[in-house]
Amino acid sequence: MSEENKNNNLFKKLQNFIFTNYIQIIIALVLLLILFIGYQTYNYFKIRDIKNSSISFFNIIRENEDDLSSLENLTDDDNIFSILSKLKLIYKNNENKNFSYSNELYKELLASSNLNDLYKSSIAANASYTMINASYEEKTNNYLKDILIYINNINDELDGYFSIKKELEYLLIVTEIDLNKSEYNNNSKALDKYNEIFNSSLISASIKERVKKIHEFQLYK
Repeated sequence: MSEENKNNNLFKKLQNFIFTNYIQIIIALVLLLILFIGYQTYNYFKIRDIKNSSISFFNIIRENEDDLSSLENLTDDDNIFSILSKLKLIYKNNENKNFSYSNELYKELLASSNLNDLYKSSIAANASYTMINASYEEKTNNYLKDILIYINNINDELDGYFSIKKELEYLLIVTEIDLNKSEYNNNSKALDKYNEIFNSSLISASIKERVKKIHEFQLYK
């Protein structure tokens, strides 16, 4: 069979296929068109929402740095400005020592699926240090369970975060001892964690030094 006859037969088969299945082909093309239009519409509204959130975010910050309560209107938006608004509100509420509200915002941020491990670990570490400080300032152990959750959200496989996580684990134990007015010398968890940190080659020297100072203060206070 010549090449021309092969091409003719192929064309006829294609023609017959289209003629036999033209209804299904039309339906498929219409569905593809609907999906394409839907995707473009979704992108349009998504970009518009981000633009509106951006304008609102910067206007609020520029107009009144002391009162950022209006940022709460942006915290439910599903975009980067929701995260930025929560971080800004956390910073402001920490300054004002409104730690209970900051604590709730930390939990909302860490529950977000939009954060990668690096950002989540950074926020979790910041939340842990902040709420340990808040526990001392307010003389309460109400935050201890949340602090443990924050520490567990730190990915210690990331560069630098192994040392931070171990320090926070130690600080949490010490905080619980102090708030409960327990004896540090008799607390095996605290002493074991101190020895783990001090004998680890993976812990940075600066964190070892900080932990050592706290350990010595607790021993001789």
